[in-house]
Amino acid sequence: MTEVEMTRGPRSPPAAPAETEEDNERLRELARRCYGDGIMPASIDPGVTSGEGREVRFKVNRHIDQVKISWLKEHTVTIIFRNGARFLSRKVKEDIVRAFEDERSADGSLDSATFSRGRVKVESPNVVSYVAKNVAVANWMILNERDEITIGPTRYAFEFQPWLTKAQLKAQRQEEDDSVFWVIAVQVPLDAFFYLEAQVTRAIGPVVRVHPAEQDRLKPALISIKFEIDPAARDNMRDKIWVDTCEGDFLEVKLASVETPRCRRCRAFFHTEAECRRNRQQGQELPAQQGQSEATSRPQYQGHLRPPGNQSNQGGNPNGAPVAGGDGASAMMGGDATLERGTVGGSGTRAP
Repeated sequence: MTEVEMTRGPRSPPAAPAETEEDNERLRELARRCYGDGIMPASIDPGVTSGEGREVRFKVNRHIDQVKISWLKEHTVTIIFRNGARFLSRKVKEDIVRAFEDERSADGSLDSATFSRGRVKVESPNVVSYVAKNVAVANWMILNERDEITIGPTRYAFEFQPWLTKAQLKAQRQEEDDSVFWVIAVQVPLDAFFYLEAQVTRAIGPVVRVHPAEQDRLKPALISIKFEIDPAARDNMRDKIWVDTCEGDFLEVKLASVETPRCRRCRAFFHTEAECRRNRQQGQELPAQQGQSEATSRPQYQGHLRPPGNQSNQGGNPNGAPVAGGDGASAMMGGDATLERGTVGGSGTRAP
């Protein structure tokens, strides 16, 4: 019998089974348990593995990742703390989010028996992610768009934005950088502040907008100012401005833009994370910081904001604004601070 040799080309892998609505609901429930209850799905497809040595890379399943992202977009709010609000402690930032949860639940539209708090994750000094367990809370925050709060004598502003993936956020920032040319004068001496806007206009180009000055916490005599400049002047960027005073002083003003190196660790300009002095000091400071943290630990936020408009128990607050309970941010600020709400803009405008 003659043997016939048959040649075969490479066969295509079998078609992936079509995802059903039941599969999507199962994935959404896994996402809810993960981000809402902190239970990671151990049996989820981890993705295709690659890499060598002590590093490994996973290319995750596209459909699973899309369902996860969709769930996060529905439940997550990005809260941006503007200007001086970025210097509030992590604990106070979390208390502020809890205060908004309380206000939303106090209107009676949510079932208090089943209502539970969402999760708060501090992403950076001025960005906090809030994962709401109830979509109504997330939607309400996003509709507010912008708000401010008073702690003691100081008023802090922040914004609510829909959650974006890292890739989407990077693309959005790139679009902003392409459409807006900004320059920051870093740690400006007070002597040089008087002439600064006129000198930036002369040296670089027309100033479209000047952002409020931000005081340096470590060097109170120095301030930083952000300018938005006509994008047509981008090629005129300068690194420094020198000011010669009538008394023979030479004042240096350093200028930074989107192309200036910036440390992701301390957020300072003119050096990278690898060059940051905090990396060298971390090992020495860690034991002292741990001891200090234990000695100054504060109670978790437990107070509810009183419903807006209820002035009978405002404790002398002339504005009738909600004030946090004794276990809230006021307790952490030394007992004298009040947590007073007041919206400054957005579609959800409310009187303070």
